[in-house]
Amino acid sequence: MVLKHKQSPQSTFGLRTILKHAVAYWRPYWLPATLIMSALLLFELFNTLFALSFKLIIDGIQTPAAGLPLNVVLIALASGFVVAAIAAALAEHLTARTSAHILNDLRLRMFEHLQQLSLEYYTRSRMGDILARFSGDLVTIEQGLTRQFMHGCVAAVALVINLLMLFYLEWRLALVTFAAWPLIAMLLGRLTAATSVASLHYKQTEAHMLNTVQESVRSQAVVKAFGFQSHMLDRMRQHLLTLASTGTTAFFFKGMVATSSLLSVLFMQILVTGVGAWLATRGYLSIGALIAFLGLLTVMGRNAYELSKRVLPDMVAASGGLQRLEELLAEVPSLIDAPEAVTLPRPAQEIRFDNVSFSYSGEQPTLDHLTLRIQAGQYVAIVGPSGSGKSTLLNLLTRFYDVHAGRIALDGYDIREVTQASLRAHMGVVFQDTFLFDTTIRENLRLARPTATDDEIEAAARAAEIHTWIMGLPQGYNTMAGAAGGQLSGGQRQRLALARALLRDPALLLLDEPTSALDAVTEAAISVTLARLAHERTVIISTHRLAAVVNADRIFVLDAGHLVEAGTHAELLAQRGLYYDLWQKQQSSSNATGERTVPIDVAAEHLAEVAAAV
Repeated sequence: MVLKHKQSPQSTFGLRTILKHAVAYWRPYWLPATLIMSALLLFELFNTLFALSFKLIIDGIQTPAAGLPLNVVLIALASGFVVAAIAAALAEHLTARTSAHILNDLRLRMFEHLQQLSLEYYTRSRMGDILARFSGDLVTIEQGLTRQFMHGCVAAVALVINLLMLFYLEWRLALVTFAAWPLIAMLLGRLTAATSVASLHYKQTEAHMLNTVQESVRSQAVVKAFGFQSHMLDRMRQHLLTLASTGTTAFFFKGMVATSSLLSVLFMQILVTGVGAWLATRGYLSIGALIAFLGLLTVMGRNAYELSKRVLPDMVAASGGLQRLEELLAEVPSLIDAPEAVTLPRPAQEIRFDNVSFSYSGEQPTLDHLTLRIQAGQYVAIVGPSGSGKSTLLNLLTRFYDVHAGRIALDGYDIREVTQASLRAHMGVVFQDTFLFDTTIRENLRLARPTATDDEIEAAARAAEIHTWIMGLPQGYNTMAGAAGGQLSGGQRQRLALARALLRDPALLLLDEPTSALDAVTEAAISVTLARLAHERTVIISTHRLAAVVNADRIFVLDAGHLVEAGTHAELLAQRGLYYDLWQKQQSSSNATGERTVPIDVAAEHLAEVAAAV
């Protein structure tokens, strides 16, 4: 079943959407969230009571008999400070721990989703863009939607409580304060939308810059060989200029959210101070009430500062990272199992390509009405000029892509009607671009079959003609392969990949240019090994080196996506068609460069020597 990937939304996330996602992230952690909220509210309650205590203290000094004793008020304040300090420390610890768990949830969710996406997604995505979602984007989400979200919730609740306290102290001044809030909200709403757009553009530009860095790191051999340093520097300068421009806009709007809110609160405080002083001089409220009101207003100012200077800017700045994260999670696999998909039993009869057509671009066909049949247990080669569709045939058989027309069947099962896991469980694959993980050689091999014993691992290495070399290493099978197998040569990586595929004990062994980095002797030896393995499983090799497949049971010749010839090596040479022409060209090239084709009997002798040595 084929699904098109979901298009990324173009509209940016507003504050309501950001809050909705923040609540969703915190929901699984409702218990620590409740404790954090309670502790922070306890701290804010102390600030409120401290401001209200000014009325008791000042009015008590002016009229001692009418208020509480001063020592009682001071003892209560000291006790409240201790409780508030403990609550603040507890809240910070719980917030840090829970935030770390939330971020790990997001990392795991993205990583798991990436494992499910089809190859089509990776061919159209930049590596730097993917990595940026795990680094810079998550940093802004952590700051805005975990830490600041909780502080923002408490600050908002504290504002409401303190506003009620203002009405309790002096309703006329409270009305003046309350009237200013809609103006602040309107201003913040406009700035928030602009900040969200600017933040998304900045994150996208940052991802492009990181992709350039990643490309530069991976292509240093090419960069140095062709002198591309100045070109790469020019590309980086252009990215940095764009990044500086979008960053200036994003940081300016983020700062304006805080500054405008702060100025609004400051204006409100000045207005209330003037009106309060006028009421106090006319006897409408006591000096203690006025000072307590201003103190409470200062507490509200700190709450407003928390919201305007820290919480809202960070939450809005997180919108870009949040949207990019959601865009990744919104991607759907281009290939999924059909609802009625069945488990494929181990193939034992044949593979059929029936009138198969396929195109990567949707325009020029890579395979065009291809029909062929492979018997189980055969050693089959797919050959042809570059671009003839050899690797595509293997990609379709492994169901990395789905055919656009026709069908591929294993023992009569259409591969689109079986589960992908059961299909690939019967396959061992060696790719042209061999990848090894940054762990030991033994563990790289064992990944193919985690339950394999050391003896089984060594047997697979012998079959791939790599055991002797491994045993010659200082640490043997415990030698580190390095990042992407960088500690090994191309030929060594390919032979280890072959051993990894053999350890899987597959019914189908698929090899895409497996001998391209091997010398002639080893190439011929592995060809004999593959022919022997075909008695136990079906072996399909895609290659442009015809000398590697002269002993194949059957050779299929492709040209421009069409099957043009089929037969054994001898039969194809006798036909004097495309295969004959390719063979003559390669033999002429080998003779011109001094390279010789190794006879099969020499390869067999080489295998015997290796077997005797181990």
